[in-house]
Amino acid sequence: MRRLPPLNALRSFEAAGRLNSLTLAAEELNVTQSAVAQQIRVLETFFGQKLFERDGRSLRLTLRARHYLVDVASCIGRLTEATEQMFEAPDRRQIRINTSSSFAHGWLLPQLAHFYARHPGVDIELVSTPDTEVDRIDESSDVVIRRYTPELRRRGFVSKPLVANVAVPVCTPHHPALAAVHAPSDLRHAPLLHYAGLPQAWQYWFHQAEVAIGETLRGPFYDEFALLVKAAMSGLGICLAPRAVIQDDVNHGRLVMLFPEVKLEGPPFHCLYRDAADDRSLNSFLAWLFERAGEAHGPA
Repeated sequence: MRRLPPLNALRSFEAAGRLNSLTLAAEELNVTQSAVAQQIRVLETFFGQKLFERDGRSLRLTLRARHYLVDVASCIGRLTEATEQMFEAPDRRQIRINTSSSFAHGWLLPQLAHFYARHPGVDIELVSTPDTEVDRIDESSDVVIRRYTPELRRRGFVSKPLVANVAVPVCTPHHPALAAVHAPSDLRHAPLLHYAGLPQAWQYWFHQAEVAIGETLRGPFYDEFALLVKAAMSGLGICLAPRAVIQDDVNHGRLVMLFPEVKLEGPPFHCLYRDAADDRSLNSFLAWLFERAGEAHGPA
């Protein structure tokens, strides 16, 4: 059972701690000073310890209470924001999207300004979950975007291919190794970066390029895909990344693709979405999503 203190006591504590004054806290909360003091005593009884120290007329938080105030103020702020959203016009829809951080940063976020320009009355909430925890994604999300796996199924949801998953070698355009790279076989001697989630990716790519290699390849492994791409962008080497995920970085000159004609294809990115024919906002977002995907990459 979770132990939670009374909300009124937390509000009084947060106001008094932030303002260092019972009087100012009482004015802000529109109650009496004695009411604020009483709520603070309630919280001190709950914790079994003092939260404030008095020095003459001044009021100071104890060391532990100062640390607690940071979390309490953050929680009250989020609760206030969530409450305000509940009072907003009921026709303002918030669509919850769950995807990987790499797809969100590399593809979806750069596109959203275009969506908001068309649909200013719809908010998008992005939630990132590691690829290793796809099976834990619940039905609270309206849309899930992932590389397709058998686990990507939910009751009451529809699954459709969104964009193809074609991996290409990428690195910063300023990497000194580029001067010696003229053919796919030259990458055997280049500094390669590996993704721990797909440790054989480079072997597959060289096989697709018809380049003979040994069983092992040099280079560091990265547990997080976002770190892998960042490492390539920072000049640490060359990595393999889905074209859809790094296209924005390529367009802005942060990365350059090498030998895009060598196509290493994997399971396409699928869009799993709530089957709700009467949800106009969700259907408007889905129509926009598939339209943008088709314009940027063609059919999946």
